[in-house]
Amino acid sequence: MKLHPFHLYLEALGVIWKKSDLDLFPQTLENIRSRAEKPELVPIMAEPCQKMLDVCADISLPDSPLFQVKRTDDPMESRPFQEFFISYYNVEDPRPPLEQMLSNLRSEGNKVFLSCVLDIDDANTINTESVYPPQEEMLKQLRVEDFSPEYRAAVMEIALFPEIYAAQLAGLLEEIAQRIAPVLDQYQDRFQYAQDFFAAPNLHERMQKRIRLRLPENTLVIPSLSMFNMGWSYQPPHCNHFYFMMGILFCATDIFSQTELTGEQISSRMKVLGDPTRLEILRILGETPTYQADLAKRLKLTTPTISHHMSLLIHAGFITDEIRENRIFYHLNTQNITVLTENLREHLGIQ
Repeated sequence: MKLHPFHLYLEALGVIWKKSDLDLFPQTLENIRSRAEKPELVPIMAEPCQKMLDVCADISLPDSPLFQVKRTDDPMESRPFQEFFISYYNVEDPRPPLEQMLSNLRSEGNKVFLSCVLDIDDANTINTESVYPPQEEMLKQLRVEDFSPEYRAAVMEIALFPEIYAAQLAGLLEEIAQRIAPVLDQYQDRFQYAQDFFAAPNLHERMQKRIRLRLPENTLVIPSLSMFNMGWSYQPPHCNHFYFMMGILFCATDIFSQTELTGEQISSRMKVLGDPTRLEILRILGETPTYQADLAKRLKLTTPTISHHMSLLIHAGFITDEIRENRIFYHLNTQNITVLTENLREHLGIQ
C-alpha cells in the first residue's frame, strides 16, 4: 500500500456525499463519540469537514436523478453520482473533470456506468481484460433488477444522456473545489495523522482493524478530510490498481472495536439479523469467505439485492471484507457477533 497525497476533487466528492445526507452528520458524530477509542479526537477530526460543509452551505445538489435518487431507503445506499464518478474519473489523470469525463464517455460509452450500477461481475473492480456485456443485455437486466422504479428510471435517464450529467457532476465538483481549497490549506496539519498512521509498524494489521477491510498491496490510499468517518474502495475501469479513499478519522482513532453496547445499539444490530436472507449470508460466510456474485448465485438473488444486504451487514459489523483476485471477498466477523451475544445476555441478566 502507498499513501497518496490528498486530492482536491476527491475532497469535493466527499462534500457532495455528505451533503446528500446532511441531516445524518450530527447524529453520526454523536454516535461515533460514544464508541471511539479516543472520543476527544472526534470533534477535532470533524472540524475540517464541518467547515467545508459550512462554506458550501448555499450550494444545493442539483434536482436531478444523478443526485436525488437512492437504490433503497437505506441511508448507506449509493446514489448514481457515485457510480458515474467511478466510471469516468481517474484521480491520476491531470485533466479537468469535464474534459476527462467526456473523453472517457467517448471511448467507453455508457456501458461502464451500467456495468457499475448492475454490479456485473463485481464491475467496480473491472480490469483491463474485462469485456462489457452488450448494452441491450444490460438494459434488459436493469428492467428486472430489484430496484425501485425511481432508481431504475434515473439510471435509464443518465445512460441515455451521459454527457449532460457529466457536465452537471463536473460543474458541481469545480464549484465545491474552489470553495473548499482555502479550508484544506487551513487544516493541512490534520493530514499528519495519515502520515503517522502509515509510518507506524504493522500497517496491514492496523488498517484491517481500523477499516474492517484488507486491502491489496497495489492500493493507493488517499486520505480525506471531507470523508471524515467514511471509507471507499474502488478500481477505475482499465486501471491495474485500487484506490481507497480513507476518512481522516480512521487515521486518528479506532471507531469499531467496541465491547460494550447500549440497549439501543443491541436492538439496532438485532434488527439487521431479523432478515432470513442476511442470516443465510452469515451462515454461508461462516463456512467460507466468498464474493457478491457467488452469494447471488447461491441464494438465487440479483447482485444489487445482495449488495444491499451486504451494506447493512458491514455497517453493523457482522462481516469484514478483503480485496483479492480483483474481487471483494467477505468474511464473517465472529468477534463482533460474540460481542453482540455477550452484551445481549448481560442486558437480559442471563448468567
